[in-house]
Formats: sequence, structure tokens, C-alpha cells
Amino acid sequence: MAEHISWSDDLLVGVEAIDSDHKKLFELMNRLLASPTHGATAVSQAIGDLSSYTKRHFAAEIASMERSAYPERSAHAYEHDHLIFQLENIIDRLMISGADAVDGELSNLLRDWLCNHIMTFDVKYAAFLRESGQTG
Repeated sequence: MAEHISWSDDLLVGVEAIDSDHKKLFELMNRLLASPTHGATAVSQAIGDLSSYTKRHFAAEIASMERSAYPERSAHAYEHDHLIFQLENIIDRLMISGADAVDGELSNLLRDWLCNHIMTFDVKYAAFLRESGQTG
């Protein structure tokens, strides 16, 4: 599959719980990207781990937004739902057609998804938390 997706401290949003989850998501994405060389079982495990952790992270983030009365939580939640839909679509095709069928598309989605989502949506939420004196 595609190359490693590197974490950069430029992606830190300044809220420890969110930053920790994002680093874990990068780790899981890289495990998925490396998994085809380890066989079908490794691919299935990596997909399951990434999907499960992503859903937990998104649920925790939305719960935090509700507790903090974040005014843009509906738009942020929609973005999460859209990203999960895209990921599940690619995962379905990966399971049916194999890694080569979705290789570039998957790595592009993973890179763009996390980097763009973090820098667009999560940075705004973290700033809201800091400005309102909340930790999330």
C-alpha cells in the first residue's frame, strides 16, 4: 500500500485529549497502510482497529462538544459522519477488490482526512475550549 503518513507537531491543537487521539489515529492509519505486506489477517485487523478507534474518537469529541455547548457541533458532527462514510466505502472496496484497487485513494483520504480535518475543524474547537476556559 502507500507510504507512511507522518505526524507533525504542526497538527497539535493544544488540547491534550484531542492531540493524543489524533496521534493514535496516525499510528492506526500507518498500521493499515503497512498491513498488506503482512497478509489478509493483518489488513482485516488494521481496518477493524482504525474504524473502531475513529468512531470512539468521534463520539468522544461530539460528547465533549455537547458538554461545552460548542456552537458549531452540528457542522463538526456532519463532517465526522461524512468522513466515516468515505472510509467505510473505501474499506468495503478494499475487502472486495484488494489493496491495489484502493491504494492511492485510501492513502489520500487518510492523509487529507486527518490533516485537513484537524487543521480546519479541530483547531476551531480547541480554540473555543481554550477561550471559554474549558479543557474538553
